[in-house]
Amino acid sequence: MAETAKKKMGVDFTEGKILPMMIRFIGPFLLANLLNSLYNTIDTMIIGQFVGSTGIVAVSLGGKMLNLFTNVGVALAGGGQIFIAQIIGAKRRDQLNSAIGTLLSEMFGLAVIFAVITLILSRNIIVWLNTPAESFDAALNYLRITCIGLPLIFGYNATSSVLRGMGDSMKPLIFIAIAAGFNLIGDIIFIVVFGLGATGTAIATVLGQGLSLVCSTVFLYKKKEQFGFDFKLKSFAIDWKKFWIVFKLGFPNVIRSFFITGTQLVLMGYINMFGVESSAAYSIGDKVYHMANIFSTSVQAASGSLIGQNFAAGKHDRIRKIMRYSFLMVVSVAAVLSAASLLFPKAIFGLFTSEPGVLTFARPMMAISCIIYFLSSIMAAYEGVVAGTGNSILRMIGGILDGVVFRIGLSFLFAYVFHMDVLGFFLADACSRLAPVSIGMIYYHSGAWKKRKVLIKS
Repeated sequence: MAETAKKKMGVDFTEGKILPMMIRFIGPFLLANLLNSLYNTIDTMIIGQFVGSTGIVAVSLGGKMLNLFTNVGVALAGGGQIFIAQIIGAKRRDQLNSAIGTLLSEMFGLAVIFAVITLILSRNIIVWLNTPAESFDAALNYLRITCIGLPLIFGYNATSSVLRGMGDSMKPLIFIAIAAGFNLIGDIIFIVVFGLGATGTAIATVLGQGLSLVCSTVFLYKKKEQFGFDFKLKSFAIDWKKFWIVFKLGFPNVIRSFFITGTQLVLMGYINMFGVESSAAYSIGDKVYHMANIFSTSVQAASGSLIGQNFAAGKHDRIRKIMRYSFLMVVSVAAVLSAASLLFPKAIFGLFTSEPGVLTFARPMMAISCIIYFLSSIMAAYEGVVAGTGNSILRMIGGILDGVVFRIGLSFLFAYVFHMDVLGFFLADACSRLAPVSIGMIYYHSGAWKKRKVLIKS
């Protein structure tokens, strides 16, 4: 029995010193998210330097639409991650095979549906976004090609979420490193050598994700006994009880993603009306924020797994310690990022473009980014508890308030009433995080999380 246990993948987070354990788990998680985010950021950098603002806008718009569906996959995979974490914490590995098979089948089916719908509506979507004429065809090609790769993206996120729920953050790092490396090489070949622009970027992205999924699947198949999934065809059959557990965990986060990313897409249509340079500046500011926010999102997702295991084991004191360590980590990093953004705004923007009209936005946008850093960090610390205890409904409410009430309402207030134009939209995006921050703080400090039921017992 002891020898069998040693062969099992994953880490038990319910025992041992918390801080060293967190650091070891978050490290690979952070690097994996960093590499994952580099996809679109590297695309934007290379496009900006070799194509210009029209290319930046095309990749940004196509990427935003792709992110809308990718976030759906991440949300559902995140639900699976928390479920797996609670299975491990409750010492019920006998439930793993059916749970993993259900998650994989669910993710693949949704990916195909989203890909087909997006391909059918792709031209309409680009029109609805008020895409500048100079970027229209490139944005359309980017969207169509990347959506074909949705099953690959969903597949990678599904396998990674299972491993992370089991306490293994190193393997997902290796798989995404392979994809990111291929994507960089592909960008250089397709954009610089063959001059395919945004189309080349999309091809490199899809091929990179495909390679990552193939590598992860081959590895997990070879380690299937330790992994806890036998890869037999019958094991992909959906266990409907587990399906609804994952669905109840993931679907509210899907709604949350639609409201947050969907409202960002709606507002991009208004931002594009200010012209290519303003749109390019907003896109660069958005990329900088997402890159800088990687640490806080990594801590949030990682702490969700740690908290999920300890919650299932009934160890509330360890959850409080995880929360405190998470808060200190993310706020400290936010302070460093803010200092860099205030001291070197043009240097940061200069990584993406050399166009003078776009660079004029660097200083004010980097100042606004400081607000985003701190609010996102505080939100991440508290939402780790919300996610880890399986309260996806609360996350959905925060997302609705974030996307509709705050982001849209404040955008029109700042942009048109206060005449801040594109900067008003960026400031509203920053302040929209006040909603989930407030909800997370109330949930944690009120102690309401202690009353949640453990999923594996439901």
